[in-house]
Amino acid sequence: MNIQHPLPFIFGILGNIFSFMVFLAPLPTFYGVYKKKTTEEYQSLPYVIALLSAMLWMYYASLKPNAYFLIMVNSMGCILETLYIITYMVYAPKRLMILTAKLLVLLNFGLYGLIFLLSFFLLKGSGRVRFLGWVCDVFSVGVFAAPLTTMVRIIK
Repeated sequence: MNIQHPLPFIFGILGNIFSFMVFLAPLPTFYGVYKKKTTEEYQSLPYVIALLSAMLWMYYASLKPNAYFLIMVNSMGCILETLYIITYMVYAPKRLMILTAKLLVLLNFGLYGLIFLLSFFLLKGSGRVRFLGWVCDVFSVGVFAAPLTTMVRIIK
């Protein structure tokens, strides 16, 4: 955070604001889940992918100097996505709760752990940062593509 260079600072703040708003977007959905005490036909995949993406960005940011904005917004993202997933699991039917738990173990522990271990032991320095940047980009696209699973269901 260097005020000597105001444009990156301003765009960093704007990026955090917009990213935080993206993380808050499911709030009305989960308020409805809480009020109705049911997840209806909602899927947990978008929230599991969003949590994975935020976790990966936190790892990436930990390797970058002065990545305060990335750490700040993605730590809030991890908290919010975890709360969404917990709420989902509380009100989901048993089969969807089990599916969500499996997705969490597979993606947020298994895949994240694999990416962490491979990048930590096989890559060094800028190669690790570059690789993680690409991985984070792919999963960020996934965050926006995952809700399309709902669109497919609606179209059918």
